[in-house]
Amino acid sequence: MSEIVNGLLIIGVVALIVLSQFKARRLGDERRWWVLPVVLGFVALSKPDLLGEGRTAQAATLLAVELVLSLAMGALFARTTQVWRADDGAVWSKGSRLTLAVWVGGIAVRAGLYGIGAAFGVHQSSAALMVGLSAMLLARAGVLQWRTRTYREVAGYPRPAWKDHM
Repeated sequence: MSEIVNGLLIIGVVALIVLSQFKARRLGDERRWWVLPVVLGFVALSKPDLLGEGRTAQAATLLAVELVLSLAMGALFARTTQVWRADDGAVWSKGSRLTLAVWVGGIAVRAGLYGIGAAFGVHQSSAALMVGLSAMLLARAGVLQWRTRTYREVAGYPRPAWKDHM
C-alpha cells in the first residue's frame, strides 16, 4: 500500500478507537485483548521501509523513543479511563476529558518526533507510526485489563489459577 493509503488507514483506526472510548461500554472477560495490537505490530514490522533508507541509526533511535513514549501514552490513556462496576456486576469503562487530553498530547508528541526526524533528515514511514500505535494499544489494553481485575473479582469472576498459588 502507498504511504497515503497507510496514513488514511491509520487515521481511520485512530478515529474509531478514540470515538469508541468515549462511549460507555461493557468490558467482558476479554482473554484476547492483545490480539489486535500484536497483529497491527506484526504488519508494521513486516514492512521493508520501517527504518527508511539511509540514516538507519537515527531512524532506529527515533523508533525506540517512539515506542517508549507510545507505551507511556497507552498506560496513561488507560489510567485516565473511568472504570466502574454496575449493580448487575458488569464492568464498564468510558474515556474522560483527561483521556482526550492524553490523545491530543500523544498526537503532539508524535508530530514533534516527526519534526525532529525531518530536522535530521530522517524519513519516517507509516510503518513506524503503526508500530507506535500498536505499542500504545497494547499498553492501554494491558493496563485496562489490570485495572479491571479487582472489579471482576468482586463481581464473581473466577480468580486466575496463578493467584491461588501466591
